[in-house]
Amino acid sequence: MNKILLHQINKLRKVTGIGIMDCKKALEKTDGNIENAISFLKKIGKKISINHSSSEMKEGAIISTVNSDYSFGTIIGISCETDFLSKSDIFLNFLSVLSKKSILYLSKNNFLMGLYNDNTSIKEMIDQKISVAKENIELKIFERLESPFVVDYTHNNRISVLVGFSKKVDLFYAKDVAMQIAAMNPISIDRKDFPNFLIKKEIEIIKNQLETEKKFFDSKSKNIMEKIIKGKLDKFISENTVLNQKFIKNNKITVREYLNKFDKKLKINNFKRISI
Repeated sequence: MNKILLHQINKLRKVTGIGIMDCKKALEKTDGNIENAISFLKKIGKKISINHSSSEMKEGAIISTVNSDYSFGTIIGISCETDFLSKSDIFLNFLSVLSKKSILYLSKNNFLMGLYNDNTSIKEMIDQKISVAKENIELKIFERLESPFVVDYTHNNRISVLVGFSKKVDLFYAKDVAMQIAAMNPISIDRKDFPNFLIKKEIEIIKNQLETEKKFFDSKSKNIMEKIIKGKLDKFISENTVLNQKFIKNNKITVREYLNKFDKKLKINNFKRISI
């Protein structure tokens, strides 16, 4: 068995929110494989909150923005070496300027080669900031999303969201959905686009949990077993799909019910959520 390193444990902790010793044990049991370690933790009944969209940035900041007619938006993130720099006004102001320029470009490479001012490219300006700050600074994240109507939301420069709607919608309601996605970190929009491989893996985990809890069923109780599995699976999918999640501002209704209150034909086309 390979030795489990501290950075592997910290990565699993960041993704799951589970304690150090449990993460270490899970990694030891799965030979350091993060995905298998997550499955192991769930199988032994640990309640985890998976961060489905985390970046590889250790220190830095991210931000989202949309263009003037709300037809597309970007999320960009720049990394640095210290928490102190990532929270400084100079660093965040530079990120804000880059964000406004990012909507002119389609890809990370095009953006880096684009002009920061008349004589300096984005990449050259980042290099200049490195020489001033005495820290390595790098453009780590560049995401773009298009739709008939796009809104953005950024929380403390640690979580950024873009949401694409099927048509124009009141910004107040649209921002509520973006905040929902930031807070609840869904996997997909609805049940029909939920990844099938995750469903299969969750069924395996549920079955293992039932056995671990000593809930054995004889052949006459097969229907009971199937109902328990279906109920747990339905809950898992509902908690991880935007439209079926409980609305964070009113947990008596779902996000779907919230949107239907003012437009039953409105659809969420796509979304991006990045966190550090």
